Amino acid sequence: MNSSPAAAAGGGLCLPAALAWAGAISAGGGPWEPVQAAILAIGLVALSTAALVGMVVKNSRWGRRMAACLAVGELALAMAIPLSGWWWAGVGLAAATLTLVAGPWLAESGRRRAPTLGPPARSVLLLCILAGLPIALVAVSVNGLGGGWVFAALSAAAATIYAKAVAGALLFTRFVVPAVALPAAFTTPWPGWTVIVAGAGAAAWAAWSKGARLAVRPLVDTRPEPAPGPTPLRIRSAGDAAGSRSASKRRDDSG
Repeated sequence: MNSSPAAAAGGGLCLPAALAWAGAISAGGGPWEPVQAAILAIGLVALSTAALVGMVVKNSRWGRRMAACLAVGELALAMAIPLSGWWWAGVGLAAATLTLVAGPWLAESGRRRAPTLGPPARSVLLLCILAGLPIALVAVSVNGLGGGWVFAALSAAAATIYAKAVAGALLFTRFVVPAVALPAAFTTPWPGWTVIVAGAGAAAWAAWSKGARLAVRPLVDTRPEPAPGPTPLRIRSAGDAAGSRSASKRRDDSG
């Protein structure tokens, strides 16, 4: 673990903020149906856990950005949830998280950090879009999801198989997700269909990038090249060949 103190503090507040909002939503606050409320609460906790791991364990830029986006989204949820103890705790923790993760000190520490190997930025962005789309869609669909249920499930499935680099995952994301988005948008009430259109467009843009392709199908074999010069196998092969020639010569001499 090599995260900065600000990143550790921001990551440490990100998950409690999500838990506070999950409590506010589960307590019956907000205009969502029970199933939507459960999905929203679980999704916030899951995404916050991912952001926490990205910030504290990996010290990654994407973890900080995900935590900032979650904090902004949670503050937006405050307008749809009635006041309560959970509400005040959620607002305070989300505001503190946003202050910590959006501050210039994290940018400075990121510039001082030595570059490390990792997945391409566009591939991480694609995964974040696919994972966040169902939560955003459920959050704004106060009038019901309609066909948005199909798209939300499809986006979550695409995020899962792409994260596991399953064969065909990128093709699924490039073609199936945008194809299902169009009919789903027509059958989803306002304002949910706007999230489907914008999210599908962003996912398609990221999926057709070079980074998204290289994350699941590298162009270069990452295995090390064999060292030049003799190896045990080559020495043994040369010895066997020399032995065969010697045996053949002895047979010729004896004949």
